[in-house]
Amino acid sequence: MTADLAIAWFFTFFPITMSPGPANLLLSSTSAQYGTRRTLPVAWGIFFVFTIQIAIIGVGIGEIIFRFPALFTIFKVIGAIYLFFLAWQFFRSSGIQESGETKLGFREGALLQFFNFKALTVPLIMYTQFLDPAASTRTQMVILTAALFVLIIGSLLTWVVGGSLLQRLFRSQFAVKWQGKIFGVLLAAVAVWVLLR
Repeated sequence: MTADLAIAWFFTFFPITMSPGPANLLLSSTSAQYGTRRTLPVAWGIFFVFTIQIAIIGVGIGEIIFRFPALFTIFKVIGAIYLFFLAWQFFRSSGIQESGETKLGFREGALLQFFNFKALTVPLIMYTQFLDPAASTRTQMVILTAALFVLIIGSLLTWVVGGSLLQRLFRSQFAVKWQGKIFGVLLAAVAVWVLLR
């Protein structure tokens, strides 16, 4: 992976994985109510299902793209359009809704991730936007997948450990508004880059 591609990858997936989505908000609120140690099983449930989703999508998408290279352009455009959509969603975000979850465990984390269809787009975008059809498929898949795993684990643990602090910080509408705008601009810039490369 080139340095330009690695930077674009980071600025695509850092906002997506670190933003307050369903899994991150669940972890944050559970951690604020029950503490870090009791929230870890929820995080591992989310990560376990996400690992399976990444493997299934990675194998399927990789094979399709490399057998039919013309699809690469189609997937690239669709991925860029979705990135613009996410950028718009971040840019106009209105804040975090408080929730009243009870104590949750591995099973609830796994179920949340299984039905979190937004999360399925993360490996889909990654494998369609950041695979180079001219390079080795397996090597790229391993590098991209390992990098995504590191980012996801870091994100989940950040929301678990900093749950109560982040909830207090993002309770301010001003903070939420600017977080959304920053993530939105980053994603829109990456979408433009994807279309122009």
